[in-house]
Amino acid sequence: PDGSDPFWDWNHTWNTSSPDLTQCFQNTVLVWFPCLYLWMCAPIYLMYLRSHSRGYICMSHLNKAKTAVGFLLWIICWSDVFYTFWKMSQSSSVMAPVHLISPTLLGLTMLLATLMIQYERMKGVQSSGVMLIFWLLALLCATVSFRSKILQALLQLETVCIWRYTTFHMYYVLLMIALVLSSLTDQPPLFSQAVKDSNPCPEPG
Repeated sequence: PDGSDPFWDWNHTWNTSSPDLTQCFQNTVLVWFPCLYLWMCAPIYLMYLRSHSRGYICMSHLNKAKTAVGFLLWIICWSDVFYTFWKMSQSSSVMAPVHLISPTLLGLTMLLATLMIQYERMKGVQSSGVMLIFWLLALLCATVSFRSKILQALLQLETVCIWRYTTFHMYYVLLMIALVLSSLTDQPPLFSQAVKDSNPCPEPG
């Protein structure tokens, strides 16, 4: 927590019987990578949706579930931010800025993802490749940290932060749910040209 952990350590990653990535690498690259992907894709994707509307999808159970999961992920990320502020107020030691930067970036990204889910619904998107890739990247990166935290709990239980350990596992489960939900197809949109043309009227005579 004091920022003394190196970004990369070959002895920790390769020259060991139990290879693992450093906490610094996990708290930066593995958190930032899926976030940067979504923020880079969002402007282009949103402009595309704006000019390629397919109709309008009513609020379905699937969309409600996606939105609820995104909202819960947003809450978890911001709870880590507030926890860091609380820890800083209770301790005289200096905490690494990454403990504020990473959950803040992640919280903003989860908010963006939730808003994009709603915008996709308003533009008639039944399934989204952009969001599916985002959830997959987030889950893959989190899986590395998940393994690391399990090993830490088994080998160095006294160093485990109960709050972050608990919120991370909640975050990980929600990511799995988000990925499954994102792979499902929503109901057809209203006022869609594809829906109008799916059962054309027979020509007279």
